[in-house]
Amino acid sequence: MKFKKENLENHQARITAEVDQVSFENYKRRAAKKISKKSKIAGFRPGKAPFEVVIRIHGEDYVQEQAVEILIDDIYPELIKKADINPSGPGRIEEIKSLNPPKIIFNIPLQPEVQLGDYRSIRKKYKLDVVTEEEINDVLHQLQIKFSTAESVDRPAKKGDLVALQLNANLTKPINEGKSEIIKDSPLEVIIGEKPKTEEPFPFEKFDDELIGLKVNDQKKIIHKYSPNSTFEKLQNKEIEYNIKIEGIKSLRLPELNDNFSKTAGGIDSLQELKKNIKPQLEDAKKREYDQQYFSELLEKIIDQSKIKYPPHILEDEANRVLSNFEGNLAQQNLDLETYLKLNNLKKDKFIEEDIKPAARHQLEHALVIEEISKQEKIELKKEKLEQAYTQTYLEMQATTNLKKLIRKSSKKRVTNAILIRASSRLINQQVLIRLQEIATGESNKKIKKDSANTDKREENEIKKIKGKQNEQ
Repeated sequence: MKFKKENLENHQARITAEVDQVSFENYKRRAAKKISKKSKIAGFRPGKAPFEVVIRIHGEDYVQEQAVEILIDDIYPELIKKADINPSGPGRIEEIKSLNPPKIIFNIPLQPEVQLGDYRSIRKKYKLDVVTEEEINDVLHQLQIKFSTAESVDRPAKKGDLVALQLNANLTKPINEGKSEIIKDSPLEVIIGEKPKTEEPFPFEKFDDELIGLKVNDQKKIIHKYSPNSTFEKLQNKEIEYNIKIEGIKSLRLPELNDNFSKTAGGIDSLQELKKNIKPQLEDAKKREYDQQYFSELLEKIIDQSKIKYPPHILEDEANRVLSNFEGNLAQQNLDLETYLKLNNLKKDKFIEEDIKPAARHQLEHALVIEEISKQEKIELKKEKLEQAYTQTYLEMQATTNLKKLIRKSSKKRVTNAILIRASSRLINQQVLIRLQEIATGESNKKIKKDSANTDKREENEIKKIKGKQNEQ
């Protein structure tokens, strides 16, 4: 067998394999025997019909087709080995150029490759803000609202009221004469004057001010134009006409902040203790949010100076996973993908190309870079840490999925292996991110110097011991 190897731009190898005609004749005879075993040929036992008889009955083309299948099964593993290829997935036949002699072109996806830049030179300060008294008070206020009493009132809405309304929204200038409606008869509850929980509240900042003075059954039209930097990406630079109808107004009576409130809200004896309990929870939440942004920005810097190659099928697989997760999230909101696309006036193909694939590419490249850094930094998992990660992952899966049903569908061993793989992956990610933080903040260099100094000190002590023994002698 002769072959020629070419490396393609999409990180696949194109292998052109050529088998001599004599060898192919043998494959045709093997194919004929296989055909005669499966089909009934009058006058012959299964598998015993002569080659010429099989050709006459089934035709030369069919026998050749079966021969090519056998040939490919035979030569493909050998071809991979001789061409020194480590495939990332099954190859495919690009073209059968000829059959006399057989000349077949394969496309084989290669393993991803990551060439990291000088990631150890990247610097980024890690500065986590402390939890403030104001933030603790905000949580207490939310608890007050949660345990408040609401009373329907027959008067215009004012600051502090809980207003229930029906919301409709339309684009004032539909794109290409498309659908103008973006929200239809959506229920919404708003506390007038309440501090927004997000940087840009829905539907827009100070929307609650528009409700002051309205009564039950009142209707109002509001025009709002979103900024180019709006966090609602689909609404950036767009002008929206909101039509609201007031369904109900309730006066909120907040409980007094005291020790009795602490017992009701948190089962804690004193308000001071409740505040102490709130603080570490806020610290954890703030750290998670900060870490997510910090490491995302840090990884983007590393990706920008790295060369990352992967074949198309790996991105397609990742895109399928992202889409599947997205559909799962929609299902939790009692929505399906088709409904979501209709509500947002989106075409599925365009949505996948413009939303799903970029997200998949982002996740894939982050994962590949983390994997390569773990190799470069020689990250190793300690048994006790892995056991902790396994237990945590198991408990999380138990809370979000029906493990018993999953085990029945698959097997306990396969589910256990899946949990172990997920736990290992998560732990490696954590270790890599910690190492990157040490590098980016300069802590890694300090550790190296400290370890070096400790090594020098140990060597110095050993030398002193040896000299001391020599003097004694």
